[in-house]
Amino acid sequence: MSIIPIKTINIKGKAERLVANHQSTRTAYNKEPISTPDIYLTLTGFKGDTVVHTKYHGGNDKAICCYNADRFKYWNETLNLDLQSGAFGENLTLEGDDALEENVFIGDRYQLGEAVVEVSEPRGPCYIIGIRHNLKQFPALCQETGFTGFYLRTIKPGKVNVTDKLVKIYSHPAKISVMDINCIRYHDNKNKTWLEKLVALQELTAEWREKFQVLLNKLK
Repeated sequence: MSIIPIKTINIKGKAERLVANHQSTRTAYNKEPISTPDIYLTLTGFKGDTVVHTKYHGGNDKAICCYNADRFKYWNETLNLDLQSGAFGENLTLEGDDALEENVFIGDRYQLGEAVVEVSEPRGPCYIIGIRHNLKQFPALCQETGFTGFYLRTIKPGKVNVTDKLVKIYSHPAKISVMDINCIRYHDNKNKTWLEKLVALQELTAEWREKFQVLLNKLK
């Protein structure tokens, strides 16, 4: 049974303007570790968390954004950064090999305190990551490496304690990882066999399945 440690639970109550050399935007990206012992997870995210760009973030399919703190070392060394919890706008800063993109599978379910969540899609790195760290190329580097993080949808709402872990309670038989999907989207998007697999994967969000259907249609 896979158990993923949670380093911090992060939220942002109010939006703010982030400014970089190349761009600025109003966002609630700068999530911070909660100061309370627990928090309630609703169908669309943690209570008290703010989502500004609702077209691209939040909602049931993207209730929780996750990123593995073990990736910080790579980025810190590669880009001379000092990343801390919340650096990728994530709600859950995770730890350990079981939280790496190659070991997280679409449709897998986890117990999270009283709540139940399901892996729904890779995190699609957007321009705000570049603004937050004043590195315009940062989103493209996330895509290139596949170190994107991922989203969880809420299956059952409930209270989550800061000491809770993600405990796997169901493994999807397809065993298609977040990294598998990133590789197809960003490096091998003419792979018909894989595109067909991803279009048929019902637990993958409709948004991503539609993207892959468009790519598949171009091959016909």
